[in-house]
Amino acid sequence: MRRCVALLVIWMAMAVAARGHVVTQIFAEWKDGSPWEIEVLFDAGYAVPEWRDDANTPAPSREWLVSLGESGWAPLRVEAERYLREGLTLESGGGPVGWQVEFVDFRKTPPDFPELLNDGAYFRMRLVPEAAAAGPVDLKWAGGTRPSFVLKLPGQDSRYLTLAPGQSAPLPSNEREDSGRPPWIEAFRQGFLHVLPGGIDHILFVMGLFFYRRQWTALLSQSLAFTAAHTVTLGLAAAGIVRVTGAWVEPLVAISLTVVALENLRPGEKGQSILRHAIVFGFGLVHGLGFAGALSLWLKPGEGFFTGLVSANLGVEAAQVAIMGAAWMLTIGWHRAAGYSGFRRAGCHIIAGAGLLLAIDRIL
Repeated sequence: MRRCVALLVIWMAMAVAARGHVVTQIFAEWKDGSPWEIEVLFDAGYAVPEWRDDANTPAPSREWLVSLGESGWAPLRVEAERYLREGLTLESGGGPVGWQVEFVDFRKTPPDFPELLNDGAYFRMRLVPEAAAAGPVDLKWAGGTRPSFVLKLPGQDSRYLTLAPGQSAPLPSNEREDSGRPPWIEAFRQGFLHVLPGGIDHILFVMGLFFYRRQWTALLSQSLAFTAAHTVTLGLAAAGIVRVTGAWVEPLVAISLTVVALENLRPGEKGQSILRHAIVFGFGLVHGLGFAGALSLWLKPGEGFFTGLVSANLGVEAAQVAIMGAAWMLTIGWHRAAGYSGFRRAGCHIIAGAGLLLAIDRIL
């Protein structure tokens, strides 16, 4: 019973935390040339100090950013530059490398802000060195509660360099061509991290699949149906064939928790397995559109798109199997106990309630 209560409390806390807009990564691209440049895609919401790490602040949209006007954009630019200068240090030859900031999108009137699949509010900052570097350049990212700094490296294979708070690493040169992660590994990593631990709503959805029937055949068939579906819509959205906004996708993702959890409570009927897999597949299509918004930075049309798409989906599938495997191990032996049936029903009700609350929160 104590274990049941602990799990229920954890689920409720996770569901509440799912509402927050907490930035976990700052994405940048290092452009090789003379001089080199680093172009940062800065989350405009992170340029508002009181919104940082606030679990109750919704993610700002591009429409919100456009509507601010110059009086609203000016303080965002000041705060974004201040934040980057506090966190990012470039060194070469034992000394600092000075850099200036150009706000790329504000060269036009009105500003040409990026249009991403998640409809998020972003603007681009180009860091340009004040003088040529004395030699190889080292990049340092300050410690603390900052998000990770992810740098896309130049070259045909587009490797990635990820710095956690407090870490440093050399930028690649001709002698360091193998620096950073290969793109397919980074795509797999991002797919995994989007679900575990970053996607609380997706974790609850997978737990809803687990509570359907504690049998590996049922669990894996549901997981594969879900993965097949979100692979289709993730690929279509990332390729730009389907355009969606989070305004309706995110509420539907939340509603999927409620539907799947309540469907678990229906008495077993002939043909129910077919209906169940149809429901899972249908909501998998919706979740794929949600994945597209979150993974839009890592999946772009062009060379390596298919490899990145497959890798990202394999990362998502690996996270799903990890969740189901953990739930399976935690319930070994216990699932035959008299109290497990009641716990399963309670868990389904909590997931359904969490989905309903999240849907209302995302609609409002």
